[in-house]
Amino acid sequence: MHKSAPPVLNLKKKPREKPSQAAQLSAPVQPRTTEEWLALAPALDELVRQYKIPAYVQSDPIQIPYRFVENAQACELTAFITALFSYGRRDLIIATVSQLLQLTENDPVGFMENFHPQRDAKLFQHFVYRFNKGPDLVVLWERLQWAYREYESLENLFAWAMAAPMKNRLSKGEGLAGGLPSDRLKHGISGFIDALLGDHQAQSYGLKFLFAHPDKGGACKRFNMFLRWMVRQDLDLDGKVDFGLWRKTLKPAELLIPLDTHELKMNRHLGFSARTDGSWQTAREMTDVFRLLCPEDPVKYDYALFGFSLDRRSISEILAENPPEILTKVL
Repeated sequence: MHKSAPPVLNLKKKPREKPSQAAQLSAPVQPRTTEEWLALAPALDELVRQYKIPAYVQSDPIQIPYRFVENAQACELTAFITALFSYGRRDLIIATVSQLLQLTENDPVGFMENFHPQRDAKLFQHFVYRFNKGPDLVVLWERLQWAYREYESLENLFAWAMAAPMKNRLSKGEGLAGGLPSDRLKHGISGFIDALLGDHQAQSYGLKFLFAHPDKGGACKRFNMFLRWMVRQDLDLDGKVDFGLWRKTLKPAELLIPLDTHELKMNRHLGFSARTDGSWQTAREMTDVFRLLCPEDPVKYDYALFGFSLDRRSISEILAENPPEILTKVL
């Protein structure tokens, strides 16, 4: 039988094709100098002006605590509950928290003050939102009632957690090592969650998910978003979004960016951090860059990154205003 000749291998190397801009943007970005970061600041500041506007409220879960903006306690309480459930699609978050408030007859403070677990648990027996079910809400209302009775506000509880020495913490953490803003913030969030949950910390997966703990290494996006709502104060009414109710516990300069998939996507394109995971360390490194651009209010860039990514705009818009030598280094 005649055997066909084996195929001839072409060992000649093909010329390497120049990678597309999309491929370049998906590759890890090399670390940049302070000069290069400052060159990007005008474009990022312009995005902040575009997205940090009152119209932002109309499509974001922050619209829910805005319903109670005339009552500081109700605003703080609903902001905390809204932030806890801010995972998933924004329209579902808004619908879910609105449903919860309807169960309180849109009087969350009165409901919280008079909450009785045995009597009121039936109100939430059919509640399901992804990882959370009715029993999680019973614990949440019970512990919020405790917090307001003991400390009068969540800010006072957070202030206690920030000032508490490590020996008063219910779990181990990093404490105040180095005195860096993110370490102090991590200590405060950890102590707040430990105190608020008390003996309920290991009660269900739903509770563990609802109260993401920074000692586990996560970015704690929802808690950091709540802190942004409470601490940042927009003096310009044309750009007012956050409430600025907390005046004695934290300064905007100490906040950490609420890191989610949108910020991570922008990080892959622009390289604020060499890390690609949704960890506390990634949020810390990204915030350090934003603190370089605006030391007194670094997390204002959360609006720029989130809105830009949500609208699926081209990354070239950010880079277009930079001189060619900076653009070359970025790409």
